[in-house]
Amino acid sequence: MTEVDVRVLDNSERRAAHDVARGAQHLAAVSDGEWAYVRDLHEHGPVLGAFLGESLAGTVRLIPSGLALPGGVTVPMAATTGSGVRADRTGRGVFTGLRRESLRLAAEQGFPVMGNLVTGAMLYGRFGHGVGTRSRAVRLNPREARLRPEVPTDGDVRLVDPEASIGLLPRLYEGLGPYRPGVMDRSAHWWRAKWERLVRAGKSPSVAVHRGPDGDDGFAVYEAKRSGPGPRVTLMVTDFHAARPEAVAGLWRFLLGIDLVEEVCARRRPTDELVEGMLVNWRACRTHALDDDLWLRLVDLPKALDARAYGDGDPLVVGVVDDVLPGNSANYLISPAGAAPTEERPQLTLSVQALAMAYLGTMSFAALASVGSVRVLDDKALPGADRLFGARPAAFCGTLF
Repeated sequence: MTEVDVRVLDNSERRAAHDVARGAQHLAAVSDGEWAYVRDLHEHGPVLGAFLGESLAGTVRLIPSGLALPGGVTVPMAATTGSGVRADRTGRGVFTGLRRESLRLAAEQGFPVMGNLVTGAMLYGRFGHGVGTRSRAVRLNPREARLRPEVPTDGDVRLVDPEASIGLLPRLYEGLGPYRPGVMDRSAHWWRAKWERLVRAGKSPSVAVHRGPDGDDGFAVYEAKRSGPGPRVTLMVTDFHAARPEAVAGLWRFLLGIDLVEEVCARRRPTDELVEGMLVNWRACRTHALDDDLWLRLVDLPKALDARAYGDGDPLVVGVVDDVLPGNSANYLISPAGAAPTEERPQLTLSVQALAMAYLGTMSFAALASVGSVRVLDDKALPGADRLFGARPAAFCGTLF
């Protein structure tokens, strides 16, 4: 079998790599017009190519970003995307070579954490990736979904012209800051490739912006999809970010008040956002799905563990096993003051994949232990671990990349 050669591509090879990734997703090659925008994001960070002989067989790219942690700090994160293997080159170690080299490169460039939006959960789990944030999809019937008068409100909502949104949305999103664990940075390159491109092509969805006492403090992006004959539509909410409860409620009130709408659907919302509790009729909001959102891979475990804040719990020694990056395999003393490697005996042991699920508080140690993902060596340690790692509000990402 031909050996897989993985290396960083130069700029002249990046469009071909992008087309390999699109082909793996059953999409046509990128057009010149699309590439003019996509290239900007594609050249923001290294792109890896896997070669079998002279043939480019697979690719993945790393986008420098930042991840919000419990405690309100942000840690550097390598967001990996554009991953794909040619259909006629699968089963030859290409994906494995790309994953291993991307982890090595992320560590070399100083990223404690890697983030992914995962298609093949079993594939990524093999390399230590775990579900870092979750989201839920909700459906609401506007005729029944009336907000209770007690729901807080202190601003108004306006529709923003597409051209104005090019400058406004990046400033607004950045101004929200790390308002939830799991929120990730959106670079100027991201906004150009993901949003400006739609606006320039005349395909941008509608943008609603909430303005509170201190200025703009939230936004919702939505599209109207015809659900049958006649003027009535389904409103698909594709991007929704607001830090204050008043802004969240104000945007929901606006979305549910739009005329001629049969249903409002929001695919990615925080799992602890109590939309039902805002309504006079609790059952006017239905959870359509509960999904994994951002998957995490802890690359530099000492740095990643020490970066986040911890709750009020007794000091705990956790043993971590990392078969892919064995330098991470160690015992770690974790307390409200921080985390560091230790020679003390562990009270709990788990894989680096399971730790990624608990890192932002998304999965409790008790839940992971109940399914065999945590080995409990000291029964008193499990409640303390959940006090240390628990986080509120719930972790949420809500960014596609």
